[in-house]
Amino acid sequence: MKKLLYLIVFLLSQLTFAQEKVTIGEIQKIQSKILGTEREIWINLPASYSDTRLHPAKYPVIYVLDAEDQFTFLTGIVNKFQKGHYQEMPESIIVGITNKNGDRTKDFTHHNDKHFLQFIQTELFPFIEKHYRVQDYRLLLGHSLGGYFALKTLYHQPETFNGYVAHDPSIWFNDFELKKLYQNVKSNDFKNRFLMITQVGERQNFGHLQDHYGGIKAVHSLIEESKNQSLNYTYRQYADEEHGSVPMIGNIDFMRWMFDGYRINIKDVPNQPNLIENTFKAFSSKRNYTFQPQETYIHLVATYLVKQKKFDLAKKYFEYNVNQFPQSKQAKEALENFKVD
Repeated sequence: MKKLLYLIVFLLSQLTFAQEKVTIGEIQKIQSKILGTEREIWINLPASYSDTRLHPAKYPVIYVLDAEDQFTFLTGIVNKFQKGHYQEMPESIIVGITNKNGDRTKDFTHHNDKHFLQFIQTELFPFIEKHYRVQDYRLLLGHSLGGYFALKTLYHQPETFNGYVAHDPSIWFNDFELKKLYQNVKSNDFKNRFLMITQVGERQNFGHLQDHYGGIKAVHSLIEESKNQSLNYTYRQYADEEHGSVPMIGNIDFMRWMFDGYRINIKDVPNQPNLIENTFKAFSSKRNYTFQPQETYIHLVATYLVKQKKFDLAKKYFEYNVNQFPQSKQAKEALENFKVD
């Protein structure tokens, strides 16, 4: 059964107390045969997903572990970056994997990680593909032991996701298993995947935290020094953050890095007629995946061009939407109503 996730907004008007609800997601439940339990999944959809006037498009998917802690603020970041005239990334679906009826210490590590990954690949992916309009472009966000799981999945089965982020990962766990694994990073084939590792600052390197801090530094050095051409890698360290706060700024940096080159200065479009096409071609080449401009963005561009009196170029993009998104009522009406004053 599907339920809704809400943020509660209280509105006080004169002597009347009114309550409205802002929906940030919906809850789905999957009965997993592999894990032997029901798992709760949280879903955030972009605003355009349910707009019946638009062509029923497919979207990239961002999977985030520890949804109880990570889902809410991630939806804010993604929704901000995918809106407006200066989009930082494509509109995407967020899938939060909760730990309800699960044990993250087991699921994310050597105790049960093989079964947990199998659950994601053979039960969760098909469920999402059946119930939602998705592309096969996927990202995985993990923090702490979730970062441990992300790094291990990347090493053994990199094709599972297109991009990975490990926020302050627990490299020390299971007698530094990941440090030993990544000793062979130079010869491993990562299938041209993307990885960001984030970490707290040096002042967190003391006492019982030294193994945690040193383990991340060690794996970072192994990856960086390997110069493995099959892995696109970057590292961020945050001097003023602690273990629990790293994902907040880290997710902002990850999205900007992962989609670097996606953002277009709309003010340049009137004087560079092929800017959008060239930008998406270059971006797709670097990401090893074909990205196309989304209908909502092209509509914004065409409308902007009308205001700039670049009517021929505006018509080109109105026609683009009609051709690329034939089921869109908005695209057809926009072209029909297009007039040069």
